[in-house]
Amino acid sequence: MKKPACITSVRVKNFKAIQDSGPVKLGPLTVFIGNNGSGKSSFIEALEALQLIVQDDLDRAMLPWHGFEHAWNKASSHADKAQSGNKRAHKANPMSFAFAGQGTTKQPGAFRARMDVTMGEGGNTLFIQREKLTFSSGMRVERDDNGITRAINMPDFRDERGLISDGRSIMQDLGLGGLGKWQFLLLNPQTMGEPFPQTRAGSVRLAKDGRNVAEYLNWIRKQDISAFEGIVDAVQYVLPYASDIQPVLTSELERLVYLQLTEQDYKIPGWLLSTGTLRILALLALLRSPEPPPLLVVEEIENGLDPRAIGFLVDEIRSAISYGDRQIIITTHSPYLLDKLALEHIVTVDRPDGGSPVFRRPDEEGELRQWATKFAPGSLYSMGMLRSKERRVR
Repeated sequence: MKKPACITSVRVKNFKAIQDSGPVKLGPLTVFIGNNGSGKSSFIEALEALQLIVQDDLDRAMLPWHGFEHAWNKASSHADKAQSGNKRAHKANPMSFAFAGQGTTKQPGAFRARMDVTMGEGGNTLFIQREKLTFSSGMRVERDDNGITRAINMPDFRDERGLISDGRSIMQDLGLGGLGKWQFLLLNPQTMGEPFPQTRAGSVRLAKDGRNVAEYLNWIRKQDISAFEGIVDAVQYVLPYASDIQPVLTSELERLVYLQLTEQDYKIPGWLLSTGTLRILALLALLRSPEPPPLLVVEEIENGLDPRAIGFLVDEIRSAISYGDRQIIITTHSPYLLDKLALEHIVTVDRPDGGSPVFRRPDEEGELRQWATKFAPGSLYSMGMLRSKERRVR
C-alpha cells in the first residue's frame, strides 16, 4: 500500500527572522504558538517560499517579499566570497531549506531534501547554490552552483535542457511530500463575500486570501454533491439560523459566482455575511474537500470565530487528519483552542533576548508532560509554563 505524502521535519536557515530553526518535527497536526513577532510567520512563509521556488522560479518566488535581499536574514553575515575553482563567487550564509518526508510523485519511500539560495558577489545575481535529494531506496540527485546535476541510481532522471538555470529547482517535477499542492491560508473576509469570476476550464483551487470561496464551493458541488451537502450541514450546526447556503452564478455582464445564505424567508448575499461566517465556510470547504491538500497551513485560525465555532472547528480538524492522507499546520494565540488539543500537537516559538526564534516541542520535556496531566495546554500557555525553563513562570 502506497503511503500518503507527508513532511516529517523542516529546517530553515536565514529566512526573515530565522537564523536557524533547527529541525522542527511535524505531525498530522502541528500548532505553532508564541508572542507577536516571535517568528511563527517566518516559518510559515519559509514553507511558502520553498513551494514557490520549486514550482515556479526563484526571482518570481521572491516577489511577495519585494526581492530576495529583503527576505534574507539580516543578523547573519553575508560577506562576499571570491570564486574558488569551479565554485562561483557568492555571498556567505545562504538561505537554506531542508526537509524530510514520505511519498513523492515519481519515487517511492522516504526522502530528504535540501536547497541553498544565495546571491553573487556584489548582489548582482541570484541563484540556487546547492540542491541535494536522497531517497531511502538509495537513489540520489544533486546540483551545484553552476546548474550541473548528478544522479545516482536514478536512470530516469535527466534534464532535457542540459544545465539547469540559476532559478530552476531540480525538485520541480518530483512531487516531494505533495509540495505542489500545499495550501496556505491567510483569509481576508473583506474580499471573500464579493462576486468572483467563474473558472470553467480545469479544477479550482482556493486562493490564499479566500477571495474565490464561492467559486471553490461551486466546484466542490460539481465534483461531489455529498461532500458539498456535508459542508452545508456543518455550517448549519455553527449557524443554526441559516437554512441554506449556496454559491450562485450570475451572467448579466460576465460569469460571476457569489455566496447566498438563506435565513427564514429571505436571502443574504455574500458581501453582507459576517467575517466569521465567511472564514468558517472557507475552512470547512478545505477540510471536507473531495480533493484535500496534502498540507494545509492556516495562520491565526481562530480570528473571527466564537468559542462554539472554534470547538467545532477543532473537531473537524481531528476528523480530517484521521483519514491519514493530510497534514495541518496552524498558528494561534487562543488558549481556548489550545485547551482542545494535546501537548504533542504544540510547537512553541520564542525569541530569547530578542534574538533568532527558537522552536521547541514542550511534549519532549518530562516536567511539562507531568504538568499536562493536571492542566490543559491552553492553561499551561496562559500560566507561562510552556516557555523555556529559564524563562518559565514559577
